[in-house]
Amino acid sequence: MNPDRTLPWDWYGGRIPDNAVVDATAYIETSFSFYCFRSRLPRGAEIGRGASTYLGTMFDVGPQGHVKLGDYALVHGARIICDSEILIGDYALISWNVVLMDTYRLPLSLPDRRRELERLSTRQPGVSDAGVPARPIH
Repeated sequence: MNPDRTLPWDWYGGRIPDNAVVDATAYIETSFSFYCFRSRLPRGAEIGRGASTYLGTMFDVGPQGHVKLGDYALVHGARIICDSEILIGDYALISWNVVLMDTYRLPLSLPDRRRELERLSTRQPGVSDAGVPARPIH
């Protein structure tokens, strides 16, 4: 990773967020994986030693979310939807089309969900305060 937090090989012109702690031996294929990353925590993401993320991986992390990839973990083409905490252990392999969620982001009740979607349709993109609880995944 370059000092300005860009990736020299990246096809996307983005940056790795300042609050993403990435080990010097880790590999991130593209900064696009952080397109939906909104964590405001000091360590919103941690990518461990020798860990790697490849094309199609998306860190959809809310303002209070924290994601940690352990040492030598490999994630390829997974979507990680986190509003609390998701910890992926050392040597874990997560492959294509896997979705990890610690929150639904919308109520489960159909009438409540419909009301929330109608309310959100008039809001700015990326802003949700549905009040749905998130629980850590370890």
